[in-house]
Amino acid sequence: GIADLVQEEPFQSSVYLTPTGSRYDWPRGVRAIAEYLSQRFPADREKIFAYYQAEQDAFANTPMFDVRCDAEQLNSNLSEYDFLTLDEFLNQLGIVGELRTVLTANATCHGTPPSECSVNHHFRISHGLDSRIARVRHGGRALLTGFLREAKRHGVTIRTGVAPRRGIDLVNRNCHQIECTDGNTIVFDDAYFAIHPKAILKLLPPKAVKAYYREQITRLPETCGFFTLYGVLDASLDVEQRLTSCLNSLDLNHILLGQEEAAATGIVTATEQTAAGRRVQTITAFTSTCLDADQTWPRGRDAAYQADKAAAEKRLLAAIYQAHPEHEGKLTVLATSSPLTHRDFIPPLSSAYGVRQCAGGPRLFGRLPVRNWHAIGQSALVPGVLGVMLVSFLLFRQVIGEETYQRLLSSRLGA
Repeated sequence: GIADLVQEEPFQSSVYLTPTGSRYDWPRGVRAIAEYLSQRFPADREKIFAYYQAEQDAFANTPMFDVRCDAEQLNSNLSEYDFLTLDEFLNQLGIVGELRTVLTANATCHGTPPSECSVNHHFRISHGLDSRIARVRHGGRALLTGFLREAKRHGVTIRTGVAPRRGIDLVNRNCHQIECTDGNTIVFDDAYFAIHPKAILKLLPPKAVKAYYREQITRLPETCGFFTLYGVLDASLDVEQRLTSCLNSLDLNHILLGQEEAAATGIVTATEQTAAGRRVQTITAFTSTCLDADQTWPRGRDAAYQADKAAAEKRLLAAIYQAHPEHEGKLTVLATSSPLTHRDFIPPLSSAYGVRQCAGGPRLFGRLPVRNWHAIGQSALVPGVLGVMLVSFLLFRQVIGEETYQRLLSSRLGA
């Protein structure tokens, strides 16, 4: 594994609400957060603890979080909280106002608004963030170095500058070849896709896709994208390693649906070393932006796009300085990126979290209309990278069989 390269560093998390000027500096641990909010909202203590008890229950009752869980548990029925929206749950508890905002703020980490996402979908990601948020020393570099090392050890071939274009030669609902954008063909036994459902749809041989399936996938709503700024801060500042989430609206539905100019901005400050060993204080800020296939710069990087990008940078800097006035005049912007920048490697629209996972809505998981093709992204149970990892375990378990799976676990993890 890569455990020797992944080291945790101290990392703090805060929420800053622009409309009220309130700041919440989160302690670590679900119980500690519940106590902290109870001190800020003493009249709502009972409601706050009911909320976090439900969050803990959702985590405890999700079998796939335990790779050793009994196979029968994985097939257990969904609970009512898989069909109840987060907004409906908060209405039942009678949680309103600023407290409602801070309790739903973690929705910015999965992208589905409280009016659409199920209670459990939200809780399964928020529980991890509430329990222990951390930063890896050297950031993505440590993970990438470890992955490349392990890929080489296992004979994994990584190709860049090329993408799959379409599946070819469908026989008995199986497809063992994919044509790539460089004209070459990849031959395989089974294919596993951790990409956007609409990107998978483009690869599926047309004969394998029925009209209702195509319509179902095409109609899935997108999550937001991000406009991102990368910079360095003056050495005179003493910067904490911290994530500050700034919300310019108290309504997470408006923020995640891009309504009324509402947006969420994440500001990450950290200390790094350059290749030459020089200590630098970095800042990475990213703000949510609504995506529209017909309006996201159809003419590419023309003058209108450059003007939009400059305006977005100005707005993002204003958000940074409002949350951290001490940074003004001491921040050097190195680069910015837009959803158009990201589109080539997060097709089709560079949405940050793929499609929105709506309560009771359709799910894309496991076997696709082509029998030897499988989807491991866009988990119906857990969003993001964590979802991909957990669903990979689950699907791998189904493919190789329970006996082989348990034997492999015992050999790697012990009895």
